[in-house]
Amino acid sequence: MREYYYEMVYILRPTMSDEETKAAIDKVNANVEKFGGEVLLVDKWGKRQLAYPINDYDKGYYVLEYLRTTDRNFVKNMENFFRINEDVIRFLLFRLKPSEVKELKEKLSKKEEPVTAAEENKGEE
Repeated sequence: MREYYYEMVYILRPTMSDEETKAAIDKVNANVEKFGGEVLLVDKWGKRQLAYPINDYDKGYYVLEYLRTTDRNFVKNMENFFRINEDVIRFLLFRLKPSEVKELKEKLSKKEEPVTAAEENKGEE
């Protein structure tokens, strides 16, 4: 089967507490896995000013995620999930180009190397 790589950005309501925000991100990630995807990287940008008010909110909590899936209906299922989820005020999901996939894989491999080296050093102490 063919692998598809996606970049997903979504904005959560700014009125949520830290625990609610974490729970909302976990809920999104659970649905990614439920619909046949795999979360490769989660980058929490935090609360930022919106360019224009959305649903009477001036700010929002931004989250960027990189995903991999083999399911062709993944995008449709995620869009349906985001539309019914009241915690998400905006979302954008798009497929990465092959050159961007190559950069992502390099970024992920560089990120994993220092972690494994640090874990090995901890075991020696």
